[in-house]
Amino acid sequence: MKALAAGQMSTTKQGGERQLVEFEKCRLSGEIGLSFSHLSLALLLSPHLKQQYYSTYLEIFEKWSQKAEDSHGLSQVMTLYEVALNHYPESPDLHYLLAATLYRHGSVHEAWNHACLAEAKCPRDPCAQDIQGRLANCLVDRWHLPMLNDAGRNAAFRMAITEAVREGYNTVLDIGSGTGLLSIYALWAGAKEVYACEEDTFMSEICSSVLQMNRNATAIQILNKHSKDILIPSDIPQKVSLVVSETVDAGLFGEHILSTLQHAWQHLLLPPQKSENDKTTAGVIQTQLSPCDTSQASGEQLCKYWQRDDSSRQEDDSTDSVTNLDHINVAKGKITSQEYGRVIPARAEVYVALISCSYVAKQTKYLNSDIECLKNKYVNVRLEEPYMSEKLSCVPGGFKLLSEWIQVTTVDFNSLNDITNHLTGEVSKIINFKCIEDGTVDAIVLAFNLYLDEKNCIRTFPDSVIQTVWENAVYPVVYPLSIASEDTVTLDFQCCGVIRLAVQNPTFSCSSGYDSVNLSTNALRFLNSRSFVDEFLSAAHQVFFKVQQCKNKNKSSNNHPLIICDTLPFPVAGLCLQSLQPDSQLYVEDEAIQKVLQELGIAVKLYEEIQEETLDVLFIWPLTEEGTLIDGIMEKAQSYSLLMAKDSIVFPQELELVMDIFNSPVLEACTHISDDNTCGVAVARVFNMVQTKHHLDVALSSLPHTSSVLTQVVPMLRISLVSGQTETLVKPQESLTLQDASRDLLVLGGKVAEVMTCLTVTQDTKLTSLPYWFNVRGNIEQALPDSSAAMVHSENGVVLSTLSEDSPCNQSVFMLKQPLEVTAGEKVMLRVLWRGGVFSATLDRCQQSDDRD
Repeated sequence: MKALAAGQMSTTKQGGERQLVEFEKCRLSGEIGLSFSHLSLALLLSPHLKQQYYSTYLEIFEKWSQKAEDSHGLSQVMTLYEVALNHYPESPDLHYLLAATLYRHGSVHEAWNHACLAEAKCPRDPCAQDIQGRLANCLVDRWHLPMLNDAGRNAAFRMAITEAVREGYNTVLDIGSGTGLLSIYALWAGAKEVYACEEDTFMSEICSSVLQMNRNATAIQILNKHSKDILIPSDIPQKVSLVVSETVDAGLFGEHILSTLQHAWQHLLLPPQKSENDKTTAGVIQTQLSPCDTSQASGEQLCKYWQRDDSSRQEDDSTDSVTNLDHINVAKGKITSQEYGRVIPARAEVYVALISCSYVAKQTKYLNSDIECLKNKYVNVRLEEPYMSEKLSCVPGGFKLLSEWIQVTTVDFNSLNDITNHLTGEVSKIINFKCIEDGTVDAIVLAFNLYLDEKNCIRTFPDSVIQTVWENAVYPVVYPLSIASEDTVTLDFQCCGVIRLAVQNPTFSCSSGYDSVNLSTNALRFLNSRSFVDEFLSAAHQVFFKVQQCKNKNKSSNNHPLIICDTLPFPVAGLCLQSLQPDSQLYVEDEAIQKVLQELGIAVKLYEEIQEETLDVLFIWPLTEEGTLIDGIMEKAQSYSLLMAKDSIVFPQELELVMDIFNSPVLEACTHISDDNTCGVAVARVFNMVQTKHHLDVALSSLPHTSSVLTQVVPMLRISLVSGQTETLVKPQESLTLQDASRDLLVLGGKVAEVMTCLTVTQDTKLTSLPYWFNVRGNIEQALPDSSAAMVHSENGVVLSTLSEDSPCNQSVFMLKQPLEVTAGEKVMLRVLWRGGVFSATLDRCQQSDDRD
C-alpha cells in the first residue's frame, strides 16, 4: 500500500511538472487563456507550489479575467474567480479584483464584502482603500452622515414624535432614510407597534444593526418598500395611526415623499381627524416660527438632555421612557381617538427668491467671449435634474439676494387632497414679484419651513440662526437676464410631484439669430476659468510657432497633416491650433463634445481612431471637477505615449500634489457620526463602519469654522503626465520608495511610492482632515521624452493651481479615521502612499525617532 501511495504521489508530481512546462510554453507564445488553465491544473496537482507561483498566478489571472469579462461578461469571469479562489481563498488581491469586477456590473452589496476582506489584509494599500470607499458611497448615501449629526433636527423630530405618541397615535410607520432613528424615537415614546420601511437589503441590515444596539428597539419590525417610487411597504399587517418621514431633499419633494404619502393615506393610514370646518387638524396650523424659536435654538441642548435621560434609565421599559417630559416644553395635550391617522411632518411652506451668484453662473452659463466657435451662440448647461443643490449659507463667493423671499405654495401632508393637487399640477401658477436690488439673475433658489407639528419647525433659509443639514434647491437662469430694483419678474411655478421653476418671458430670446449649444457643468466651469483657458490658448499659439519653425528647418520633408488630440473639458487648445493650422485633424475623447462640435460644423474624430506613432500634439487634462484625478489617468497617459510621433508635444507635462492639514468640524460631521447628536440613540458604531475617508468636491475657501494648522502648504509629489513616473518633493531623508509590495499591500497594482514628512502644528486644536489639490505645470519647449527616460522637469513654464479662485475644479479631502488632538509646537507625520494614479494620505504623531528639524 505504501508503494502504491508513493507511486501515485510520484505520478501526481510528474503531472504537475508537465503542466508547468506547458504553462511556460503558452506564456511565451502569448496564449493567456491556456497559460491560466495549465497553471491552475499544475497548482491542483502540486499544491506545494502555490506560494512560489502566487505572483505569477495573479498576473496571469488578471490578464485573462479581463479578456473573459470583455468577451463573455460577468458569468464567464465568475467561473474563473471560482477556480482562482479555490487555490487562494484568502488572497486579498483576488478579493480586490472580484470587488472591482462586481462593482463594474452593479453588484455593490456583494462587492462590499470582498472589498472589506481585501482592505482588512492590506489596510495601507490605496487601491484597496479606494474601492472600499467607492462602494461605501454607493451603499450608504453620504447625506446620511451629516443628517445624523444634525442635533437640532433630530431633537425636533423626537419632540414631535413623542407628543404625537402621547396623544394616542401609537401604531407608527417610519418611512425614514434607513437609519432607524425615527422608529426608535416612537418606540421610546411608548408606541405599541412600530414598523420601519427600508429601501434595500443593505439598509435593512444597517437598520437592524442599529436596533440591536438600542434598548428594546428589536421590537421594531423592518419591512421592505413597496416599489421604486413608493417608499412604504406593501406587506404591513395593519392600519397605522402615525406615519413619520424625513425623506425630503433640497427641493422638498425630491425623494418621492408626495407619492409615498398619497399611497399611505389611501392604503395604510387611518383617516385624519376632522375639525368643525372639515379641515384636518394639522391643516389649520398657522403658527409662524422664527429662526430663534426656542424649540429650535435649544435643539442641540435638548439632544444632549435626551441622551443623559435615556442612558440613566437603561432598565426601564419603553412606556416609562415618556414620563417626566415637562422639561422639553411639550404640553400634555388631550389624548385623541386612536381611530385617526396623522403624518409627521404636518406641512411645509415653500418660498423662492432670485439671486446673483458667480459660483452658480460659472457652472450653468457661458461667461467668456474669447472662444471663436462659441461667439454669437446661446451656450447653457445640460442638466439631468430639474435643479441643483447648494448650501447657500457657505457657497463660494457668496450670493446677492435680488428679491424678497416669496411664498409660492403650502402643502398639508395630512390632506390627501392637498397631496394629490401637488402631484397632478393643480397648484401650478404664474407668480409676479418685485426685485429689490440691481443685478444679473443667475438662479431662482428655494427654501422651506418644514412644520413637524405646531411647535417644531425646521427652516432651510440661508440666514437661519440654526442651520440644518438640508441644502437649497437652485434653478439656474441660463440666459442673460439683468434686472433693476423695482422691476417685476414673472415666475412660472410648476409642481407635478417635483417643483420646477423658471423665469417667464425673458428679455433675451435665443431665437433671434442665436444657435443653442448645451454643455455639461464640467465644460462650462472650464470655459469660465479665464486663467486656465488663456494659458491653454497661449500654449496652442506656441505650438503653432514651433511647428512652423520645424517646417522651415525641414523644407524637403514630407509635410503630413498635423494630428492633434485635446482631452480638455472643452477642447479650446485643439480648436485654436486647428484654426491656425488648417491642414490638421482634431481628435477628442468625449462623444458629447464631438457631437456639439459637429453641430457647429467642426470636423472632429474620437481618439480611438488615432493610429500608433502619428499623434503630434496632445493637450491632456487629468482632473475631475470634484478635484481629484480622472480614473485610470496614468494608464491613459501611457497609452497616449504609444500614439505619439517623433518630436511630438504634450501639454501640460506634469502635476504637483499639494496638501494641507485642517481642523474642520464641518468636514468631520460629513464623515464621522457622533452619538452625542442623536438624542440618545446609538448609531455611530454602525454607520462609522461604512464611512469613507475620501471626501470629494469640497470648496475649501467657503468652509465655515475651518482653519489650517501649518505655516505653509506642503508639495508632496510630482507626477509626469508623459511617462507616468513620480518624484518626491519633500527632503530625501523624509521619503521612501518601495520597489516591492510589503505585507500590508496588494501584490498587484505596480510600483508604490510612499512619501512622508514631519510637520509642526501651529495651534492647540483637533486635526480632522487632509485637503489636497494640484498644481498643473507645462512648458512647450519640452518635447516628449522617451517613456523609459528619467523624469524631465523645468521650473520655467506655466503653473496653474486648482486651489485658485479661478479654478475649474474644487478640492478633495482625506479624512482622519479618528480626530487627532494636538498642541502648538507638536510634530505630526504626514504620509502619502501613491500607486499608479491612486493614492491615500494619513496623519500620525511623530515618534521620537522620527522627529527632524
